[in-house]
Amino acid sequence: MAEEQDSRTKGSVSRRRYLAGAGAVGAAGLAGCSGGNSNGTTTGTGGDGIGGKVTVFSGPQYVDAGMPEALHEAGVPDSITIEMVRPPQQSGSKQQQLRTAINAKSTDPDLVLTDNGWTIPFIARGDLVNLEKEMSDEFISQVKDEGVQSMIETGMHPKTGDLYSIPAFPDFPTIQYRKDLFRAAGYTDSDFETWQSNPPSWSEFTEAVSKAHENADAKYGHVWQGDNYVGLACCTFNEFLTSMGGAFFGSQENLFGPIGERPVTIGSEKSTDGIEVAVDLIHGEGLAPTDITAVSPQEVAGWIEPDTKSIFESGNAVTQRNWTYAIGGAASKFEGTDMELGVMPLPKGPNGSWHAQGGWLLSMNPYSDNKESAKEVIKAWWSDSFLKHQFDAANFMPPKPSLYSYVQQSETYGPYFEPLKFSAQNLIPRPTTSVWPSQRTIVASEVNAALRKKKSPQEAAKAMQEKIEAIEEQAG
Repeated sequence: MAEEQDSRTKGSVSRRRYLAGAGAVGAAGLAGCSGGNSNGTTTGTGGDGIGGKVTVFSGPQYVDAGMPEALHEAGVPDSITIEMVRPPQQSGSKQQQLRTAINAKSTDPDLVLTDNGWTIPFIARGDLVNLEKEMSDEFISQVKDEGVQSMIETGMHPKTGDLYSIPAFPDFPTIQYRKDLFRAAGYTDSDFETWQSNPPSWSEFTEAVSKAHENADAKYGHVWQGDNYVGLACCTFNEFLTSMGGAFFGSQENLFGPIGERPVTIGSEKSTDGIEVAVDLIHGEGLAPTDITAVSPQEVAGWIEPDTKSIFESGNAVTQRNWTYAIGGAASKFEGTDMELGVMPLPKGPNGSWHAQGGWLLSMNPYSDNKESAKEVIKAWWSDSFLKHQFDAANFMPPKPSLYSYVQQSETYGPYFEPLKFSAQNLIPRPTTSVWPSQRTIVASEVNAALRKKKSPQEAAKAMQEKIEAIEEQAG
């Protein structure tokens, strides 16, 4: 979100203080940034250009969480002031505000967190700084060697392979569930242990949720994100699609192109199966080739991440599909109550259990008038000390596999390391190309229409096939 994620609010330096205070915060727009001057005058001070203010279009989870202090401790000179700025709530809105700023050649912001789902189109248009021309060879090699490789690829130019953006944090979904409700339905610790690395099938999962929900005080069974927005196309539907053996473009090898030369297979029978599973979760009409019990409310067709997060944390759902950050939120809300948190990978279909690759990258505005200072922030961001602080304060996974042992030792995340590891090893990227922004709009609209029973799964799949084929032919 992902892809395609909500604006998560994390609010303190220590994990315990953060967990106690996690909640929703309103968003402010890019217009509030103040990292540079529109007349192009340099904000840096000193002969080497190091100093002044660096604004980072980040998110509410970075505000009042000690991020600037941690960056200074990681090596940013004291002459540089770092301002973390809140973005809009949805990833698509943040993308639009950044595009508006770039088109206007605004010097604000200096740095921006870009969704891995739409970074490449910005890179391909020349709307971000080529870091290989700005940073040392040693630093670039370090990032490429140490970073999560699937994240590295989403920050590289699709033709030249140059690195434009460094991974800020990867993300992937899991199923978070109430163990107490499953216990009441007859499930045991043995089941919970098995699910950590061997998730149930969609049929087994929905049957279990239905049993747990039958006599529970929770209002809903399984909640997830089905609204007509970018997260449905890139993430939630992508997971249904891939688990059932379907694909956007034939195979994972074609996700990044070549545009116009790859087969469009979103209208195939197996791809349609993915839509049918999602529809059956809500309506239980027996459309999918596997038995699915209806365990999701119609309202999921209008929900995104903050909606399901608040519902689950309040105890009003048996299970939810959400990103890794939501584990910390639930752990906090469940503390001191009778609710017990469990985590498992997503259910599996005939093609296995697949998890959408989410996450965000740190990129530089080409019109920043304080690039030298911004580069100091980028270098510090990649340090182990800052990435540990980011995890402690905001529950964002480190983008370096070498730091996974730090996650394993975490009081909050350590107990769920096995399902997190399974999910991280079974990721499905979105087809991020220059035409994906227009294609994802089609996917989200058509799948959402099927969820709302405005179209049949077959009608939605056919419409996607025809419209995406047309885009491929025109762009190719």
